[in-house]
Amino acid sequence: MKVWVFKINTRRGWQFDQYFKSRSRSPVGMGDARWIRSALSLRLLREEVRRGDLFLCYEADRKHLLGLAIAASDGRDVGEGSLVDFCSPRRAVRLNSPLLRHPDLDHILAFTPQRGRGTVQKIAADEFRVLRRRILSRNPHQKLALERLWSARAVDSI
Repeated sequence: MKVWVFKINTRRGWQFDQYFKSRSRSPVGMGDARWIRSALSLRLLREEVRRGDLFLCYEADRKHLLGLAIAASDGRDVGEGSLVDFCSPRRAVRLNSPLLRHPDLDHILAFTPQRGRGTVQKIAADEFRVLRRRILSRNPHQKLALERLWSARAVDSI
């Protein structure tokens, strides 16, 4: 399982709580060709994002990591509709205590200006190990839901 960050800007009219609070029991499409225009993001979606990968849901303008979701489809960069599908919101985890850009996410390159501004960016394994501990320490009451989400078994139950 790879780990990715999916960044949005809420000033463009959409926020992740619309996903997390949805009552949908089906996978939900995320982003389309009008929304995701970065060549790097499109390449990552097409070549590397696979069903079962973990996505960190980040609102860039508010500078916080709001939750986590599993990819319910392989990524794609062409065609009509969404470029990746997230698991049903019922399976995703909306953090009770979102992590802030400063200081919680400082160690992750994908959240720094040096990495660029693409919608989809890869999180390195060593960065995620630190982030995982930080998420759990800030959200101890969600430990079971979080562990279920990022376990290998989550792929089979999307």
